[in-house]
Amino acid sequence: MSSIEHGNLPIFEKTISKDLSVSYYYSMGTKDITIVLIHGLGTSKEDFLPILNYEELTSYDIIFADLVGHGESSTPKDFSYTMDDQAKVLYNLLNILSMKKEVLIIAHSLGGPIAVSLAEMLGNKVAGIIYAEGNIDQGDCFFSEVITTKHTFKEWKTTGFKEMVDKLLEDPAYQEYVKSFKKAGPITTYKSSQDVYKISVEENILKRLVQLSVPVLAIYGENNKGKFTSESKLSAEFPICFIPDAEHDMILSNPDAFYQAVIDFLLQF
Repeated sequence: MSSIEHGNLPIFEKTISKDLSVSYYYSMGTKDITIVLIHGLGTSKEDFLPILNYEELTSYDIIFADLVGHGESSTPKDFSYTMDDQAKVLYNLLNILSMKKEVLIIAHSLGGPIAVSLAEMLGNKVAGIIYAEGNIDQGDCFFSEVITTKHTFKEWKTTGFKEMVDKLLEDPAYQEYVKSFKKAGPITTYKSSQDVYKISVEENILKRLVQLSVPVLAIYGENNKGKFTSESKLSAEFPICFIPDAEHDMILSNPDAFYQAVIDFLLQF
């Protein structure tokens, strides 16, 4: 294990296999639940750094890693980038760290299906899941559908990726996102999109989430209220809340409200 200081919190790197290492933050607390955070497509673990501003949450162990191909984690040539395989890497990381506590999983966007797979692997170690605009059906695939249905893999690598980056740069709201999206690169973004789009269209994610039989809180940005068909599907099964003055980027645009929802959810444990 190696570490690089980032403010007061070290960045750790853990070797999972010969060609794969995972970069992650690990903040240690005293309570009996570990919070595991999973980011979305083309983003990174840095999206979750604001969680460290809330004392009610830093009393828990907190782990948030870069998914394979994202941030500072490895980009192995032979990795599949499926949601199941991303979950397996996180599962291996938690096992290597000898996690003894129950786990609360907080997943954003593409991280949602990864969280479902991870929870299935963890079994009775899962205390609950917070599903923050995580993929459920085709309507949630606003980026992944465009990437995989409008481009072949070859064309995405040669021209499509750069064209999307240039288009995103035209919108001031995407300036920070573009940095991590570019770092993820064309192979990671295409293969990840391909799988999350496929399983979202199959519409089996919600059934699996329900079958976990753990407390789930669905969260949406209030500005997206009524926009996604997944909202009504999730609200039929689980409690749902909306983050004021926020859209899909709720974790960064209104962290106070988002993490207050997390704090309130944890009160039941």
